[in-house]
Amino acid sequence: KYLAAKTEFWRAGRKCAGVLHFCGLGYSRAGDKPRPEGGATSDHFIDLETLALEPDFERYVRDAFSPVGLTLDYWGEDLYAGQRRELKVVVINDLYSDWKGEVNLRLMKDGNPVAAQGRSCTVAALGRETLSFKQTIPSQPGEYILTAELAAAGQRPVRSVRDARVVATR
Repeated sequence: KYLAAKTEFWRAGRKCAGVLHFCGLGYSRAGDKPRPEGGATSDHFIDLETLALEPDFERYVRDAFSPVGLTLDYWGEDLYAGQRRELKVVVINDLYSDWKGEVNLRLMKDGNPVAAQGRSCTVAALGRETLSFKQTIPSQPGEYILTAELAAAGQRPVRSVRDARVVATR
């Protein structure tokens, strides 16, 4: 999740020519032998022959490299129960054509949505848009998942996911 968040951050800033993951195909040793001959791997593939990615890596990081991407501008600070909070979502478009779709923001607890809202969005070719969502934080303290998602007709959803903690009011 952190690698995805950092990738989203650097892409959304639009100041980098590219964001490259340090070790997509690094030196690896077989896992069936003891060190130093084996016992370590440094890539995110479970099968190099078919280029099958490790499932959790693919689940969280794949979307961070989507041509039309987004980042939830939330970096782990506590959310206070009952607080009205502004949450920003940055949408980027690396395509040479405009993108149009929905941006949905969800706050989930134990896999169930406790708050959700959506907004239409258009991002010009090679552009960037920032959307602001006003969200009332639930009154129940605990661990939540905050998700921003792009949805467009005929395209698979693209998500930005953050762990969020709701604490009692100050």
